[in-house]
Amino acid sequence: MNNKIVLQTSRFPKAMREFAEENLNLKFLCSVLLGIVTLMLLLVLFLVKQGPTVVALDGSGEVSKIETKITDLQVESAVKEYIKHRYSWDEKTVSEEIGKAKFFVLPSLASAFEKSMQETYKFVREKKVRQRVYPKSVSVDLKEKKVTILADRITEFDNLKAATEMRLSLQFSIDDRTIINPWGVYITKETEEAIR
Repeated sequence: MNNKIVLQTSRFPKAMREFAEENLNLKFLCSVLLGIVTLMLLLVLFLVKQGPTVVALDGSGEVSKIETKITDLQVESAVKEYIKHRYSWDEKTVSEEIGKAKFFVLPSLASAFEKSMQETYKFVREKKVRQRVYPKSVSVDLKEKKVTILADRITEFDNLKAATEMRLSLQFSIDDRTIINPWGVYITKETEEAIR
């Protein structure tokens, strides 16, 4: 009764052995495919997070060299965008517009800019003021990093409208370009000059 039964693989039916080998092969193949799918998903997530790559081409179809020098037209465009947000608002949009203008202020001066705007927020909300500014002329001095703007300012409150001329003097610096500020032009000082 102490007989031991030893099974040998050679005694297994041939079909069972082939089935076991195919099962092992299928498991191995499934695990390899699962690994490839995982790698592909990680690659897709990485590429989506990285964003598109933009390649600039010149007229002949060759890759063009990117010019990093800031021109007076770029400064003028950046300053006009800053003025659009800094001086054109009403009581509902003043926070949003001044928040957008803050992206054009040198980051080290952003908190001082925010503090200086507190009185403007309060005045605009209490009096329900609406203001629009339209630049007439923009003069850029790249050597002194100064911009002089002459603009028409239209202010409305209590069913009254006033149109005045406004002269601004802005000091700027060039820093990193961002998605929000693609020009890389940052305002460091702003002075509203009296019209003579």
